[in-house]
Amino acid sequence: MKRLLCIPILFLFGASAFAIEISESMLNSYVAQKLAEKRQRDVHVLDPKITLLDGYATICAKVRAKVLAQDIDFCANMTPAWRQETGSLLATRMALVSLNAPGVNEKDVELLKAIVNQVVLPRLEGVEVYKAENFIGKQISSLKVLPGRLDISL
Repeated sequence: MKRLLCIPILFLFGASAFAIEISESMLNSYVAQKLAEKRQRDVHVLDPKITLLDGYATICAKVRAKVLAQDIDFCANMTPAWRQETGSLLATRMALVSLNAPGVNEKDVELLKAIVNQVVLPRLEGVEVYKAENFIGKQISSLKVLPGRLDISL
């Protein structure tokens, strides 16, 4: 009888050994580091902050470009997805929810938001947010977005 009770307990402990949790703060550190490494001369994405919600995430950041007089603030909803073949975290189903462009009137901001949502973001579908540079990244089989954390299964 004791053996029968031990089997479910061992199964539960064994199953949890194959799950990894990544906190929102860890994810934000990874993304900030990767964006800093990929800075281009003309465009910089500054202060990225990802908020993990139930099934999706919001990313907010500033964009600094030489062609703009001031920084632009934006927030976009996205669905994080894992590409096992490359060990990459992708932003899918992105939609711009807010845009603050100092010096641009409200009508033009709304028009710009519509253009970005209908033309630009669909072309960026599956943009890489983070890439694991090790063997473990390619072992991740699934990803679940929960408030404040990502649950990853190996």
